[in-house]
Amino acid sequence: MIKNLLLLGGVLFASQINAQTTIFEENFDTPEKQALWTIGDLDGDKDTWQFVEAAEAEAPSFTGSFAWSFSWFFQVFTPDNTLTSPIFTIPEGNKTELTFKVSAADNEEGYFEEHYAVYVIPANTTFVGTETPVYEETLDGGYFDVAKTVNVDISDYAGQDVQLVFRHYDCSDILYIGLDDVKVVQEKLAVSDVNQSTITVFQDNGFVKIAGIKEVKRVKIFDVTGKQMLEVQKSEANISTLPKGVYIVNFYTEDSVISRKIIKK
Repeated sequence: MIKNLLLLGGVLFASQINAQTTIFEENFDTPEKQALWTIGDLDGDKDTWQFVEAAEAEAPSFTGSFAWSFSWFFQVFTPDNTLTSPIFTIPEGNKTELTFKVSAADNEEGYFEEHYAVYVIPANTTFVGTETPVYEETLDGGYFDVAKTVNVDISDYAGQDVQLVFRHYDCSDILYIGLDDVKVVQEKLAVSDVNQSTITVFQDNGFVKIAGIKEVKRVKIFDVTGKQMLEVQKSEANISTLPKGVYIVNFYTEDSVISRKIIKK
């Protein structure tokens, strides 16, 4: 059966209540913007990231253009495709977050388990694939009606000139992954804002919890190599049995995921 090539819809992630400064933003809507990104083909099959008009691709929930990469298009691909941003500077100071929208094929036919990772690398360095991602997952749904919005804390890179790398890899014979609305913001927390709500991940009596977001449906925990250590269908996770160390915790709502690094002591 010819696989359905409908693209997924999009939804804006709920904005942070505290004042923010936009450090970097990309919607891929003009050829001039697209030309600032570097497309890589690590597997050498000559099929990699492309930019497409949402209307042409019949993606009603997107506007303008976005990027997509295939693991199947009338033939099987095993992609290792990279999309690298232009250089930007993350200022010293407050909390810095990366958000982006990601989508795959529809849930009905089941073509959605695309694997991807996101990296923050020093400016003007060559990505080789052995770097540690700031976020990695296999998509758990097609997100046809509402695109998945991912929110990642990248405050560790404050004071650096960096580039983002979106890598589609470690999957085959599924369909495609779509990417749009990449944004990096930094909080500007004034004294008057200290009592306002914001997203906070914290540890409490052996549990890792999140505040400032509602209706968390599940939690996944990964070690720094990307190995999944724990998954629970709850709004919090008991990490008391995990060894001490650094972990990535993902909190999933209906259409978004909040990813944070924690240190279990």
